[in-house]
Amino acid sequence: MTKKKHSGFWFHFGRTMAALGILLLLLILFVYLSVPTYSFKEPRPFSGEYLYNPYQDMNPDQWKKYHFHCHSRKYFGLTNGRKSTEAAIDSVYQVLGYDHYGISDYMGINKHNADKEDYIPAYEHGYGLIRKTHQICIGAESVYWPDFPFMQNLSMKQHMINKLGERSRFVMPAHASFTKGYKVSDMKWLSNYRLIEVVNPYGNAIEHWDVALSNGHRIYALGDDDTHNITNVHEVCRNLTMVNTPDLKAENVYDALEKGLCYAVEFDNYYYHPLTLEQKAKEAHALDHLTQAQLVGDTLFIQTSAETMRQVQFIGQDGKLLKTEENVATAQYVIQPEDTYVRTRIDLNGRNFLYLNPVTRHPTSIVVDRRLDSVNYSQTILYWVVYAVAFVAFVWYLIKKRKERKTDADAS
Repeated sequence: MTKKKHSGFWFHFGRTMAALGILLLLLILFVYLSVPTYSFKEPRPFSGEYLYNPYQDMNPDQWKKYHFHCHSRKYFGLTNGRKSTEAAIDSVYQVLGYDHYGISDYMGINKHNADKEDYIPAYEHGYGLIRKTHQICIGAESVYWPDFPFMQNLSMKQHMINKLGERSRFVMPAHASFTKGYKVSDMKWLSNYRLIEVVNPYGNAIEHWDVALSNGHRIYALGDDDTHNITNVHEVCRNLTMVNTPDLKAENVYDALEKGLCYAVEFDNYYYHPLTLEQKAKEAHALDHLTQAQLVGDTLFIQTSAETMRQVQFIGQDGKLLKTEENVATAQYVIQPEDTYVRTRIDLNGRNFLYLNPVTRHPTSIVVDRRLDSVNYSQTILYWVVYAVAFVAFVWYLIKKRKERKTDADAS
């Protein structure tokens, strides 16, 4: 009798789990099939007589150290934030001298330090494990729960950027090159976002950035640690973002990010220069910063607080190296008529690298960003009709087979 009870329990448990699995698969299928189909206009490079320089009016005394991508312990440690308590995150990044260290848990807005003026609600969106097409939502009002956890086509990626943008101030593709969640070719077409995580320990996205810029998308660079274990010194102070803002108020930070008054810093690669936390803190406090990135006519002048910069590279359309200067206090580049954009990479000392946002061409001083995406309603409706017909046909087939089996059973 006990054996029968046990077998009955496991039978019902198995049926329940199978039913839940089927429901989950149907839900995922519905999310995939319900996404509209997008059409994309042909992109074109920046053009025009006006040169927009995001740093033209910066105050060199207002740079702040920021970090937007860090995970705390959530979901019983399943998201690999096992030792990263909020208190531990506070202690480490305060030692390192960061002005802001945002926690961006998976699918959840962490309210830690929500009472402080520098609080910026953020989270990392995405369930995908194989192809991590994830986004950091900065200034998030709420979590958007749907996602495409497996493969994603271009329409799905654009749709997700659009939906997340309705609920967040900024939607930033995260670790774009990691597991190829975002293909380099995707960046030619995707629009309606302002920031990209250019430097990340799991893989930099320099090529992604250049493809976006080369196709006329005004995208600005951020750098993050993507910290999962705050007790591992090798995971902290790898990358950071410098933001030019008079204070730590969220709206002023948003304004700076929107204008491009920020730049990404590749601070240290522990594979080559393993440092203790104390050593990192000392060097982070002494990190040289940008003091000039000014356009005088068509000449771009670059200077930092360092006495000399080891190397300065000026990079343009399609990631082409335009000019290199070495061991200089001030670097300069005369922007040519054919230059659609010019961005600067500064090697301070062989270990610290600054990725400045680009000077871009526009028809007028009023900079207007071009959207490439639009919903193709006729194609979307056609696909949905096909899906509906296929679903009805499938259900009809199942009902028919069930009736046939019942008839055969009655006959026997």
